[in-house]
Amino acid sequence: MSLVISDVYRFDGFELIPARRTLMRNGMPVSISPKAFEVLTYFVVNPGRVVTKDELLKAVWPESFVEESNLSQHVFALRKALGDGAGCIVTVPGRGYQFTAQVQGAMRPGAALEGEQRALAGDHDVQNTGNRTDVVMGKPPPAASSSTAKRRLWWPTWFVAVPVALALLVAVALRLNRPSALRISNYEQITHDGHAKHIGGTDGSRVYFTEELSASLAEVSTSGGPIELVPVSVKDPWAGDVSPDGSTMLVISESGGMGPADSLWSYHLIGGSLRRLASAAIDAAWSPDGSQLAYGTATGDIFVMRSDGTEEHKLAAPGGYIRSLAWSPDGTKLRFSKDGVLWDLNSDGSSFHQFLPGWSTSPSQYFGQWAQDGRYYFVSDGQIWVLDQRPGPWSVSAAKPVQLTFGPTVWDRPVLSRDGKKIFASGRTKDGELVRYDPRSKQFQPFLSGISAEFVAFANGAKSVAYVTYPEGILWKANADGSNPLQLTSPPVYPKSLRWSPDGTEILFVDRTPRGTNGIYMIAWNGGTPRQVLPDDSEDETDPSWSPDGKKIAYSTCPTLGASTKSDLRILDLATGKVVLIPGSEGLVTPHWSPDGKFISAMTLDAMSMKVLSMESGTWSSLDTGAVAFPEWSHDSNSIYYIRWKGDAALVRIRPGDSRTEIVADLRNEHYTGFFTSWMNLDPSDTPLLLRDTGSDEIYALTLEPK
Repeated sequence: MSLVISDVYRFDGFELIPARRTLMRNGMPVSISPKAFEVLTYFVVNPGRVVTKDELLKAVWPESFVEESNLSQHVFALRKALGDGAGCIVTVPGRGYQFTAQVQGAMRPGAALEGEQRALAGDHDVQNTGNRTDVVMGKPPPAASSSTAKRRLWWPTWFVAVPVALALLVAVALRLNRPSALRISNYEQITHDGHAKHIGGTDGSRVYFTEELSASLAEVSTSGGPIELVPVSVKDPWAGDVSPDGSTMLVISESGGMGPADSLWSYHLIGGSLRRLASAAIDAAWSPDGSQLAYGTATGDIFVMRSDGTEEHKLAAPGGYIRSLAWSPDGTKLRFSKDGVLWDLNSDGSSFHQFLPGWSTSPSQYFGQWAQDGRYYFVSDGQIWVLDQRPGPWSVSAAKPVQLTFGPTVWDRPVLSRDGKKIFASGRTKDGELVRYDPRSKQFQPFLSGISAEFVAFANGAKSVAYVTYPEGILWKANADGSNPLQLTSPPVYPKSLRWSPDGTEILFVDRTPRGTNGIYMIAWNGGTPRQVLPDDSEDETDPSWSPDGKKIAYSTCPTLGASTKSDLRILDLATGKVVLIPGSEGLVTPHWSPDGKFISAMTLDAMSMKVLSMESGTWSSLDTGAVAFPEWSHDSNSIYYIRWKGDAALVRIRPGDSRTEIVADLRNEHYTGFFTSWMNLDPSDTPLLLRDTGSDEIYALTLEPK
């Protein structure tokens, strides 16, 4: 990046603070990705000057090869974030971009570049000494005398030549055998509806995927075109792997809740016949010759069977949530994601070990696939990477994957074309608008200026609000109207499930621990270092809830809803550090203490109903809610609000006393987003808040080429 000499840059109502990596507009934070922030910083430091695309790429991605299209994506996202101020970024055809806004705190046009050049030349400062100019640092040595030169000529030539020749031979060998670098030369969008998608596989001419909004299977030509539904007659079908001969697709039928899937099916793409293969499968993959299948369960077991469902046997029990199974082309190993981390397992069940430990800081490492010749392995952690793992004594395998995609687009599972020349992947642009329900108009209206934020929580007394920007995952605290925001965390910390302490001095949140589990953290209202509440606990801790007196915390042991078949609820006494199991809570998640302290509500693990615990009697009662998500007590403790996510989607309110339900708002035509795909909470007046989805999700064909 260019040399930054100002603490704050102001333009068109915006404030850019490089040291805090913050962009504000009229006192409110503007959510942009880290790289988009760096692009904007380069613009404001160089106002009025035409900045070439090559210059921007070198400044913002100095150590990486980045496609020009990725830069265009960041500029597009930046213009969107600036809103009506986007006109200050002018495209200069054939050259680059010009930032035309009047910037306070900036250097004269071009000075930043000159300053950077002077800084880079710091090792060659000049010093005038009489009639000559010497280079002070990096100064060349004086010319050698004739006697010194003769002594140097006496040195045996072979003493230098032999090691030089050996070094050249080694360099040539490494050059000939080094991992061949790949690049993405073209991005071709092949769907255009914006709906959330998950790719299963390809038969060579069609890409098969799940339309998440309608919970249906669909297909599209590999060259793009209209989307067509695939008529599979199973409940809530989920597209899986396609067989090596392209004839059969695996289909997962979900259970109807958010727990483990209930069945694995094979679907013949020609003729449409179905065969039930297994129960409790959540992910599956074909063997390279199509004769066998491997599948994982939510309880952490891996099974192998013949392609017709016979001769099933358990291969291994690695535990955790098994996803993204892939079989190596030679059939000797399986690779998969367990609780968001990649693992290797030989096809005979031996040699279970973590793959590429410490490679990625992303919360999830998913969706790996081998090239057909086994040389390359492609993996996604939100961006797509490639690892050259060519065997052989003279080959030089890369120690870590090489990044192929960059920018704000988040990439799902990479699926290779049959000829290995393209990657098909769902690319999602994550963005949202915070909205609040208006009971008069019966519409959702922007709240806190429509910032892209979730997990919004108000302190008691409604004087302060905390929220997490989406998708950056940064925790902020502000006045209740959003003014005077204060940044509390920075990546890679990603706070979730915020809860203010009753006295307003602390904020609880959930994040990944150094062990790789979910843990509860606490941070002061005015910032500081987050501290783990139970640092010695090796189990997962999610969904924390304060007791009304602030002395205890209730939480769940489920790692993520839908990612386990086991869970219970526990209570931590903050004074003693003692943790106790809540009797009768097996199979329950998301405990929430009622504001009056008389009850704890919880969801069943399949997310299809709720239970309420009376703290006085110690008994549980059931609530017939139907599919439930994000339950929240009203402030008077008389009602529980929640999202009904199955059937006719709606915001619903239920009275635990008499189980009376009332629809608050119709959500059938609304699209919402968040870290957990959606989110809901209440403001101090019990008005629902949601994060409206303003991003997009499309399938792309990414062309691979050697560098």
